[in-house]
Amino acid sequence: MPAQLTLAVPTAPVGLDCIAVADGAPTRPVRVVRSFAEPFDRLDMRRWTPHFDGKYEWPVKRTLAGNREQQFYVDKGYRGTGPRALGLDPFSIRDGILTITGSKAPDAALPYLYGYRYVSGLLTTRASLVQTYGYFEMRGRIPAGQGLWPAFWLIPADKSWPPEIDVIEARGNDPSKIAMSVHWKQNGTGPHMGTGCKPQVADSTTAFHLYGVLWQPDRLTFYIDRKPVGTAARPPGMDRAMYMLVNLAMGGNYGGNVDATTPLPARMEVDHIASYTVDAGGTR
Repeated sequence: MPAQLTLAVPTAPVGLDCIAVADGAPTRPVRVVRSFAEPFDRLDMRRWTPHFDGKYEWPVKRTLAGNREQQFYVDKGYRGTGPRALGLDPFSIRDGILTITGSKAPDAALPYLYGYRYVSGLLTTRASLVQTYGYFEMRGRIPAGQGLWPAFWLIPADKSWPPEIDVIEARGNDPSKIAMSVHWKQNGTGPHMGTGCKPQVADSTTAFHLYGVLWQPDRLTFYIDRKPVGTAARPPGMDRAMYMLVNLAMGGNYGGNVDATTPLPARMEVDHIASYTVDAGGTR
């Protein structure tokens, strides 16, 4: 994670629909300066919150029921409806790699998990990094398997929704197709709108890749391995401070439910997460 980066930003005019960036497309350089770095030498829970914003009421805090997700997000101190911590820890670190594990909940924990039969992990920077505009990046390797839903994304700190920026989402049954998308309200207050680009990453489950987005006042540019792959105009209302989230969801209305073919436990691996601010002096 260098202290500074220079990114290539397409110069062609764009609309609200995400369009792919062709090789050799005209670009201009934009320099960014690091504002947050997590190398995952250890998991400091003073920097990371293992659930959604605590001011939300259950079940939003530990799952997204509106997505019909099957997992419940836990951490080693979570006790559910029980009298003591359940001892369920979906996070592990080895050699600087964070692993988020999704699995079946142990039988002994089932009575305390509100009927959810799968557990997994989510981390957010809500307590440590909230930022308007800039470059946001994860280096990771995603799992394959029916119903698996790995993601790295951003949502507003003021709990309004949308907007939302999905730097990477993938369906476990088609993990080489990477969804990089944006959600907003029409004219800032109207119906839910969305657009996205879907670049192919053939080895997304076997190799680590950099997935990033540069969010600027006029446009968003998506990157894989710091190469621009998609771009769209910044939608109305997408000017609020946001924070980063990384998680492994299971089941739901995006890629379908986990079933007997899903290899469990499933593991999403993250080498680092970082954010940068745009250096106006290094932009032209």
